[in-house]
Amino acid sequence: MLSPAQYWATFVLCAVCFLAATLVRQRRAPGYLCPIRTVRCAAGILGGTVAMLGIMLIAPRPMASLALGDPDLIAVDFHSHTEASHDGRAGFTAERNREWHQRSGFDAAYVTDHRTFDGALSGEARNPSVAGDGTVLLPGVELRDGSEHLLLLGVDPRRMKITSPDWQGAAVAANGGPVPPILVLVMPGDILHIPRSEISGAVRLAGIEASDGSPRGLAQSATGRDTILSTSSRLGLALVAGSDNHGWGRLAPAWSVLRIPGWRGLTPAQLDIEIRRTIVTRGTSSVQVIERRTAPPSHNAVEAALGGVTAGLVMARTMSSEERVSWIAWSWGLCVWSLRLARRNRNRRRAGLRTRKKQRTKPHLIEEAAAIRVAS
Repeated sequence: MLSPAQYWATFVLCAVCFLAATLVRQRRAPGYLCPIRTVRCAAGILGGTVAMLGIMLIAPRPMASLALGDPDLIAVDFHSHTEASHDGRAGFTAERNREWHQRSGFDAAYVTDHRTFDGALSGEARNPSVAGDGTVLLPGVELRDGSEHLLLLGVDPRRMKITSPDWQGAAVAANGGPVPPILVLVMPGDILHIPRSEISGAVRLAGIEASDGSPRGLAQSATGRDTILSTSSRLGLALVAGSDNHGWGRLAPAWSVLRIPGWRGLTPAQLDIEIRRTIVTRGTSSVQVIERRTAPPSHNAVEAALGGVTAGLVMARTMSSEERVSWIAWSWGLCVWSLRLARRNRNRRRAGLRTRKKQRTKPHLIEEAAAIRVAS
């Protein structure tokens, strides 16, 4: 839920706090500063941080989900991947993609792997017969227009041939019905210079991501919010959200909510058509993006460094009383355990020092006693 700059600034802040605490301890207790001990402690903190990030990215855990009370509302993810993408996590199959979206509260998700429909076809084979019986995976593909990335939605993966990473080089075949395929502009991207070829022709730009779940996408979605909104208004583009999930993490940053009466009784192919029809006919008012709260965009180094702290405070505000108490208990419990462990290790070191001092002084006492006996 943080931008890359906020992540790095948070790590730098932690390093500065560690060094400051070490220097303060040295001033209060001269001789405390030991290079080996300091390096060992820093390595432990770094290893713990890496382990925590690894657990967050890989380990299965409960997910915050969206619950819609209106049966005509549907939550859609317009941008997701599987292991079929060159940068997808190994083992993140279409069914794991479906499970991730189901746990997040999505009713439908487009599988938009890079230049391939393998993941989309795998997900389509196990779709429920009607959309209301479970999370539906719909076909799409992520292509390029120069340096920009575009989502091509509403295509028949069995009839479409991808001969080039450029979307204009792909032979497009519609997924049936009267609504043509549509394009969605992905963040991060150059939204100030949209080529004319993307907004004209049979297959044209119909949506733009107001929220993208990748770290760089989150950064541009926050800092370039005004530009995204003005571009959407100027070109009549629907604002959508994409998780850009490649199989890492258990957190959905935003949901796209559309009103499609009777969608629960539609087949997956019919649902795909109705989603595109809603976007094409209603334009900017077709989708409501619901985003999770996080730290606001940073305008200077101080705000970036405090991004992690701000995100934690924002999350604490959105928790229930029971969740907040549990979070505080776990945090302080780990802190107390860490302090007790450090105190125990410090006492062991002191006891070891006293023992070594006794061992060094004992031979001198024996030699002095022997010398006295000889003299007498």
